[in-house]
Order: sequence, then structure tokens, then C-alpha cells
Amino acid sequence: MCKFSKFLLCFLSFSLSSLFAIEQESFENKQIEKIDVLIEQLDARSSIDSKPILAKMKTKAGSLFSQIAFDGDLKILSEEFDQVLPSLDLQKDKLFISIKIVPKSIIRNISWNGNKQSGTKTLQKELGIKPGGFFHRPDFHKALNKVKDFYIKKGFFEIEINYTTSKPDPKKNEIDIDISVKEGKSGNIQNIRFEGLTKEEESGLLEMIYTKKYNLFLSWMTGQGIYREDAMEQDQMTILNFFQNKGYADAKVQVKITTDPKTSKIILNIIVSKGLIFHYGKVSFEGNTLLNNTEVQNLFLIHPKDTFSPDKLRETAQAIKDAYGQKGYIEAQINFDTFLLEKEPIYNVDFHIEEGQCFKIGLIRITGNSHTENRVILREALLVPGETFDQRKIKATQERLENMGFFKNVNVYAVRASEDSGLGENFRDVHIEVEEQSTGTVSLSLGLSSLDNVFTSLDLTEKNFNYKGFGHFFSENMSALRGGGEYVHMQGMFGAKQKNGVFTWIDPYFRDTPWRVGFEGSVTTSHLQSKDYHIKTQGFSIFASYPLSAYWSLGTKYRLRNAHVYVNKKAGKDAIDEAEGSNLISAVSVNSSYDDTDNAYKAHRGARSLFDVEYAGVGGTSNFFKFNFINTVYQALWKKGTMKYRADFQFILPVGSTDPRKVPLSERFFLGGETSVRGFKPFILGPHFQKKKDPTGGISSVLISVEYSQQLLKVADAFIFADGGSVSLKEFRVHRFCASWGFGLRLELMSRVPFIFGMGFPVNPHNKADVQKFFFSMGGQF
Repeated sequence: MCKFSKFLLCFLSFSLSSLFAIEQESFENKQIEKIDVLIEQLDARSSIDSKPILAKMKTKAGSLFSQIAFDGDLKILSEEFDQVLPSLDLQKDKLFISIKIVPKSIIRNISWNGNKQSGTKTLQKELGIKPGGFFHRPDFHKALNKVKDFYIKKGFFEIEINYTTSKPDPKKNEIDIDISVKEGKSGNIQNIRFEGLTKEEESGLLEMIYTKKYNLFLSWMTGQGIYREDAMEQDQMTILNFFQNKGYADAKVQVKITTDPKTSKIILNIIVSKGLIFHYGKVSFEGNTLLNNTEVQNLFLIHPKDTFSPDKLRETAQAIKDAYGQKGYIEAQINFDTFLLEKEPIYNVDFHIEEGQCFKIGLIRITGNSHTENRVILREALLVPGETFDQRKIKATQERLENMGFFKNVNVYAVRASEDSGLGENFRDVHIEVEEQSTGTVSLSLGLSSLDNVFTSLDLTEKNFNYKGFGHFFSENMSALRGGGEYVHMQGMFGAKQKNGVFTWIDPYFRDTPWRVGFEGSVTTSHLQSKDYHIKTQGFSIFASYPLSAYWSLGTKYRLRNAHVYVNKKAGKDAIDEAEGSNLISAVSVNSSYDDTDNAYKAHRGARSLFDVEYAGVGGTSNFFKFNFINTVYQALWKKGTMKYRADFQFILPVGSTDPRKVPLSERFFLGGETSVRGFKPFILGPHFQKKKDPTGGISSVLISVEYSQQLLKVADAFIFADGGSVSLKEFRVHRFCASWGFGLRLELMSRVPFIFGMGFPVNPHNKADVQKFFFSMGGQF
């Protein structure tokens, strides 16, 4: 197109739009003489009255015309009718308005064509629009997009969906909709092939990228193995970043999709052109006065002749910024420029430091907390007004608030102090913005295990409870019981061999101090140990602990427990004489705990240790000391392999008139089964009553276990183990150590629900009746 033609087109467009604007302006504030609503009656069976339509409109006959109000009226009408066609006529300074309305058509039938991989009923359900309803084009387009998203999630990335409408009877306001589906290639990924890489590089990238090969057994659970265009684009960036940080600054990544002619599944060909390896040349910096050259140089993660890495470049700038932030210079700016040498794969880097000034903490302002009290948030904050800023404490405060689980989003940042605060220019206020989320859960669980067969559990938990809200409960309802930062848990568990109920309350910062205080009440009926006797207990405990460091804490506990053992006559006289009866335990204990594991749910490194000494005899019917030394150590051998070492030592020392055989059955130690020495029947190790050979438990217990866990997938681990344990009715006695070895599989499905299957092989069982090789457990929420 020539320049003159382009100019003429632009001129005409501008002229027409100007005339339209002038015409609109000519109607503004004109007297409305009449408004006619013309309804196109397409169906003799239906009729529409124009009076309700006129009543809805802000534009009225006799009033002055407003374009804004009229546009609003048309928008409302367009949501109710299929077409709204306005016409405005100005006669002798009087405005006549005519609005032609076409009613929405009724959907008579919806038909689907071309869908082979998904049934018509399934697609109709995804569409969500049924025959008999009104046809509204924007809503129908949104519904079709839902169907398209459904196909994309199944991996049909080439999906095309179109539709046509037709009127089977011109005299009726009805339409038929014909939906045409072109599914395209199946999204199941048969193979991922790399070109231009070493085997080691391929292995590393397969772990990093989201896109995986389709697995018939696991893909339906994990959602992986199905091609997604957005995920593949992100994977391309991941691969590119991987090689750039290895020095290949000019690396390029290309993805080609082919189809296996036999299976029709996708084959991804990822072609990587790495190019030359780049290095750093001269690395310089300027602008530092607070930190000397040596202090700045010690923060550098890049040095001359090092392999080029964009990540290390950014991390170096952040390390320098953090060093200034620790000294109060929170607005320090660290910028860098890179210079590529003309004939060599070398980058020179120059850092520019703008130190700014030192700031102190002004006011701390909290916003967004509609339920959580300010004090609950402030006790997690490490920032104190008047102190010099430390950038690390801002980050740590945000992490602590995020880890509380009370908030969907947390943002902690510094801003200029408000003028009304009266603080100087060297002060910065801290804003803590939070977005609250639900902290209460109600779950019904179903489980199955070799220990308790089938069991169900009802759990109610509130992580942000406030007991003071009971006084406002009738005026504010359930919301009054939230916001105090306390933890409440109620559970009722009903199994084939055990039933219990538990209520727990914990305040992690009792009266806004570091003390963690709580209490627990429980009721239990159990015959897990043997079918020949069962134990009923009612217990109450109150406990407190104080943190000595990030890992160490000291605690104390008082518990009151009433237990009654019921023994079947078939168990024999010795069992009845020794076990049957009631006992009241009144005990106080002190403990020390340590935990530096990297993950509370699934640790890979670190240790957990508990040393507890308890004295039962503060009232009650029994007198004894109980010693518990529980230890677990995790060692990461490599990225996917973890060693777990467990060593538990538990002893009871009867004192006064209490005989070892008169220590209540409910207080004794039992070993065997899926939670201790696998391969043996639950609780079977140690001494037995003579007649029925039911386990008696013991007052000395030692458990040693070594386990290696290998991650197969994100949701699946295989493990091998060696267990050993001893239970004795004698004081501080290791009697007949029983050992086993075995293997198993641990799965996490449906939102981290654990499924464990394994085989244990006892090395030295006392008799064949003690052996139970297969063990399993599962639990779920629905």
C-alpha cells in the first residue's frame, strides 16, 4: 500500500469516528419524547411484555438523555436478550428512541461429532449447558472453553472445537447446536529424546523438567506423562538456564514433536545446541565505602577464569546487598554490567554499589488480619522499633509468618516513615501485609492396616483457635473462636481392635512468652495386644516446654491415667492374676528434645532425639520411674537416597512396693509389627502368659533399626530395612534380641495419603506362630 493510500485511509477513519462522536454529543441532554420497544416474536407460543423492559431502564420518556445511562441500559438488556439494536432519531429538538429486541433462542438439541477419546456424556457434563435452556452466545463460548481445557489436560494439545446453530422450524424460537470436535494427536508421551547431550546431562535434565514419559500405572495419579504446551515452554527455559549456568551462554533449545505410527503417542525430540563455553574475565567493583575491598571480595561467588553463570552473577549482587542490609543499609543498590570481548568467549563484569544511608526501624503496621490478633503476628516478628535494620530479620519474619499456616500470602517490607510519626529521615516503617486463609479442617478418614484392620477417624482441627472467643460466641458465632494462635485438635477413631477419643489444646506462646503450654484428655478401649484381654483407659495430661535454641527445648509434663484391664477366663489364671484389675497412674516428668531435621514430614538429613524421665508415684496406685531415650538420625547419601537410623531405649524401674510383674499392662512396652520389628506379629516379642501365650509386654525395651529409602518417583519410595528388638520383664535387661530384614514400597497418593506395603523376614523367631511377613497400612480423607 502506498503512503498516500495509507494517509487517505487514516484520514477517513478519523473523520468517521469524529462524526460519530459529534452525533452522540448532539443527543446529550435532549428531551426524550418517546421510547418504543420492538420485540421480534419468533415463536407464537411465547410473548414478551415491553412494560417490564421499560421499567428496568434508567432512560425514561420525558427525561433528559444521558449517553452513560443509556449505555448501561443496553448492557443490562444484552445480558437478557440475544440481540439489542437501538435507534435514535432527533426531530425538532425532541429525541425518539427505538430499541429492537431479539429474544434468546431455546436450545432444542445438542449433538457432538468427532469425539472418539471422550464419550458424549462426559463432554456434555463438562459443557454444563443442557437442552431446554436459553442460548446465550458468550456463556456458550465459555462453556466450550471448559471442554477444550478438559481435552488439553488429557494431553490433546491440538484440540479444535467449533459449533454451528440451525433453526429446525422458522415459526419456533428454537435452535439445534451441532458441535464438531477435532481431537488431534494423543497427548500421552511415549518417549523423550535428547540430541547433543551426554548421558549424564540427559539424566540430570530428566529429573529437573516437569514433562515426563507416560506411565500406565502412575500417570493417572501424578498427572505427569501428558503433554502440556505451557509446561514444555517452562521446561525449555529450565534446560536453557541449566546450560547457561554451565557456561554455555549461547545455548539454544528446540523441541520437535513427532508421533509413533504404531501407538499414535507423542515422541518429544529435544535438540540442544550448546555452543562455546564462556568464562569470566576481569571482575571489578566500585562505590563501596562502608565495606572495604576485602569484605566485598569475600562475598563474590564469581572470579576471573570461572565458568560463566548468570545465577552466580545475580547471587553475588544479592550477597552484597544482604551484607549492607545487615548493617541497616536496606536501600543499597547493587547493579552490574557485563562486557563480552570481541574475539573471545569471555565476559568482563563491573559491579556498581550505591550504599545509601543507614536506617532504623520505625513503626510496625499490620494489615489484612481480619481474625488473627496483632499480638499473634508480632510475636513471630524479629523486628523491634528503634533498632537498626537487619535485612535478614525481614526475610526471617516473613518466613516465620508463612510457616504458621494461617495466611495465604505474606509480604513484609520497609517504607518511608509517615510524617505523623514524628520520626526522622533515617527511619523506615515496617509493613506486614497478610491475607488470611482457612485454618480449620474437618476430615473423615478411612484406613486399613495389618495392625488394626479397617478403621475410621473423624478429626476436627483449628490451628488458630482463641479460647477467649467463647464470651462472644453468641454475637459473633464461630468467627469469635479464631485468631488467638492456639491449636485445638479433636479426634475420634473407631477400629476393629481399638477405639479412642482425644482432645488437645496447645498455646505455643503462653501469655506471649516463649513457653509452650497445653493439655490433653483421652479415652481408649483397645485389644491390639491380644484378643484375650482388652484395656480401657481414661487419661489427662498437662505439659509445658521452653525453647533453649532453634533445635533444643526443655519440657515438663504431669499426667493422670486410670486404666482397667479385662482378661478373658480362657487366657489362664496367671494372666488374670498378673494383669486384670484397675490402676491409677499419677506421674510427673521432665524431658529434653532436639530436632534439626530438614523436613518435618519427610526428612532426608538431621536428627530427632527425646530424653524423658518420669516418676509415677505422686499419688496413684503404682510407683516406678520410666526412662525413654528415643533417637532417629537421617543421612542423605545422595539426592534420592536416604539412610534412616533408629535407636530407642525404654526402661521402667519399679520402686517401693511395686513389683515388676505388677507394673500395669497399659504402662508396659511392646514390640513387633509394622511400626517396630517388621516381619513379626504386632506386639508379639518378649515374655508371654503361659496358657494362651499372649504377650505380657515388658519393663525393658530396646529397638534398633536401619533403613535405606530410594526415591523412585515423587510419590513413590522403595525401602529395605533391618530391624531388631528386645522386650524383657526384668529391669534394664536386654533379653533375646529378635531380628528381621525386608523390603517395601511407600506411596503418597491423593494429597499425601500414605500407602505402605512390605515384606519382613524374621531371622530368629521363637516359633512360626510369631511370624507375620506381609505388612501394610493405608489411610485417606474424603
